[in-house]
Amino acid sequence: MKVKAMVLVKPGCLELREYELRHPTGEELLIKTLVTSVCSTDIKVFHGKIGAAGYPVIMGHEFVGEVVEIGPGAAKRYNVAVGDRVTPEPYIPCGHCHWCRTDHHYHNCPSVSTYGISLSCVHPPYLLGGYSEYVYLIPGTLLHKLDPGTPDLAGSLSSVVGNGVRWVKTLGQMSFGQKLVISGAGSQGLCALAAAKEAGVGPIVMLGLSSDQARFELAREIGVDSIVEVDRKDPLQFVPIALGAAPDVVIETSGAPAAIQTAIKLVRRSGRVVSIGLTGGKETPITFDDLVWKDITLVCGKGQAGNVGDAMRLINSRKYPFDKINNFNYRLTDLEKALNDTEHPPKGFIKAAVVFDK
Repeated sequence: MKVKAMVLVKPGCLELREYELRHPTGEELLIKTLVTSVCSTDIKVFHGKIGAAGYPVIMGHEFVGEVVEIGPGAAKRYNVAVGDRVTPEPYIPCGHCHWCRTDHHYHNCPSVSTYGISLSCVHPPYLLGGYSEYVYLIPGTLLHKLDPGTPDLAGSLSSVVGNGVRWVKTLGQMSFGQKLVISGAGSQGLCALAAAKEAGVGPIVMLGLSSDQARFELAREIGVDSIVEVDRKDPLQFVPIALGAAPDVVIETSGAPAAIQTAIKLVRRSGRVVSIGLTGGKETPITFDDLVWKDITLVCGKGQAGNVGDAMRLINSRKYPFDKINNFNYRLTDLEKALNDTEHPPKGFIKAAVVFDK
């Protein structure tokens, strides 16, 4: 049986190719892809800005699929059956090194592989990214199941919701009743908002641009308390009014240098700034005297290691409309448009997803 996949042959060059399916061996599983959400990292891989990318590569590391065949070793390792819907964590750690023995840092494993980024399609089993009709899940994969009724569009965001949990719980160390500012109204900010609401954090203010109305609408549905459009109002003036005090934590997801600087000015004395947005190589001037005099903890991080389990409990609870984050849907052959819309968002855009025929 031949199946189709979009292959990034080299930076900027996508090709639709066909591959012959084979039976999974050892600890492999074969899944039929249902939804692959487009990540901003895909844009960087597409443009050749990720050093770990293994061209040619089938991109896509945020995906959900239905198990169609299970290798003999995988049947013993994973508690899944044919017909189950599953989502893998993007990182495949070695499982043996110092980093892999930590709860929340196994993505720092020196031998780590990543679906859709570092796993080239030069060698079998070839299909190792979500922009393919089928994907092989290889040994070492960390796998999570979707409950019946959980939307595929929500399940594909397991790692993004995992990030939200990480920013709030692991890096932010937030607790019930603490005041939070989320800078950036994209998928990272929206998932952090849901994680914060679930943890009893509040009140919560979200910062964004006046063009973010679709994102603000979803933020209100999730339960944000206040919104500040930073191109119309000064957050340094309006956030303390909205919260009644300076925030305990600011989660900065946008990566804009000015937003990082604002986060440091906004947070209370002895507060925490969680800065996870990439600037794209731009330098961000920081006056470290401000950090010292205000006794601020500035923490940065990537990935969702150790947080996807909590994320899946949140997704499977169906308390929050995560599926609405993937609000622009595309076919596999329209992947280049999905990438372009992600890089240059049209009006109303939150996040793109490639949706496959069931």
